[in-house]
Order: sequence, then C-alpha cells, then structure tokens
Amino acid sequence: MSGGLRFTVLGSGTAKPDPARGPTGFLLQAHGASVLIDGGSGTLHRLARVGVDAVELDAGVYSHRHVDHSGDFVPLLFAMCVPPKRTRPYPVFAGEGFDAFHLGLREVYGKWIRPPGGVPLTTLPLDGPGLALLPGGVTLRTLPANHSAGALHLRFELGPHAIVFSGDTGPSDNLVELAAGADLLVCECAGSDAEPIGGHLTPSAVRDLVAEAQPEEVWLTHFYPHVDVHAAVERVAEAGVPVRRAADGDVWAVG
Repeated sequence: MSGGLRFTVLGSGTAKPDPARGPTGFLLQAHGASVLIDGGSGTLHRLARVGVDAVELDAGVYSHRHVDHSGDFVPLLFAMCVPPKRTRPYPVFAGEGFDAFHLGLREVYGKWIRPPGGVPLTTLPLDGPGLALLPGGVTLRTLPANHSAGALHLRFELGPHAIVFSGDTGPSDNLVELAAGADLLVCECAGSDAEPIGGHLTPSAVRDLVAEAQPEEVWLTHFYPHVDVHAAVERVAEAGVPVRRAADGDVWAVG
C-alpha cells in the first residue's frame, strides 16, 4: 500500500479458542509501512493470509502484555532469527514494563529471539499521555487503560484521520478522550451487562462511552462466549453511532 491508511483485523476473538476468530491482532498500513498491533497466537499465519511477511514488518505496537495480545511475540522474533535473518531493527512501542517482559523472554529463549538488527523499544507512560511517531508517518497517542499488564489505549493518526483501539479496559475516561471524533473506534466488549468481567467493558459501558466520544463508526471485538452479540450490538447502537461486530479479515481504509 503506497498511501492512505488501511486497518485490517487479524484477530477479533479472545483467549478462548474459536475456529473463526483468532486472539487480538491488527495490521496498520500507511505509505508503504506495515505495523503490527498486538498479536495473540496465530497472528503470523493470519498476516501471511493477507499477503504480509511478518519478518518484514516495520514495527510493532502492544496495548498490553497479556498472552492473548502478545502470544506471537516470541514466534515473531524467532522467525526473524531463521535464515535469511532480518538484519534491520524491529522497533516496538509499548507501555512501561514491556522492557522487563522482553528481557525475561530473552532469558528463557536466548539467541533464538535475538534478531541481528535488534529490537529497540519505546516505552510509553502508564501515568499519563504518551506520544510516538510510527513508520509511515503515523502518530501514536496513548493514555492508560483501566486494566493491568501495562495496558494502554491506542490512537493512530494520519492527517485528519484517526483509528482508536481500546485495548482491554474497564470503563475509562481516558478512552472517551482518545476516541473523541475518531473515524473508527475498535472496542472490546468482553462481558455482558448481566455477567460483567472485571477490567473489561460491557455493552452498556461501551454505549455510554460512544455516546460521549461520538466516533464516526464502532467495531466491537473480544466477546467472550457468554455474551449475546446481537443484543450487545443493539445496546451499543443506542448511542446513535453505526456499530457492528468485527470479524477476522475486515478492512477499513481511507485515501
């Protein structure tokens, strides 16, 4: 992709195995650059299905360290170490604590996850706003999420356009702030109103934040099996913004 902004859903599911939906993962492309966002197990294979060689990614961004969002980090680095080896750096952007997480993995796997070009890490604050420039000229803005494991909300901006990913979170004023006026909000909805899950959103909570933030469009992800998806989508739609459930392979693009 030579220009514009393109966002592909690689995984719209959860930690629970699903034949149709992988764990969380997305691909952001702009001006010829490809950036991986999160990446649970199987993400590398789903990248291949959309024509992207994981070894040639330009950067990675992680919303947090839980396994269903980062499980393919080790296989990705291992792939970069297998001949022909990747010789240019693979920059990673993540919340504070990801450096210790990476170091622990290196102590376990040693040389097998140490690509020759290295893995330079930009850490983003967990106590306030973060800012970074990604390959392709995309600006990344972050705010802390209401979760754990170094969780952040992510806003990707290119020119007048913005895509926001909630990451995993409970109700969050920070998410309202970041999602305000976005072209697309990709938002988790892990629990139901009757059976909420701590540190995650329910349909009513998503409805309320959407009503306040007023993004142009909402894609819901990360439904656990007990959630009635149809009812959840209807509840969020009460905010008056177009909403649907995301599926693996969905693409949003502009320009």
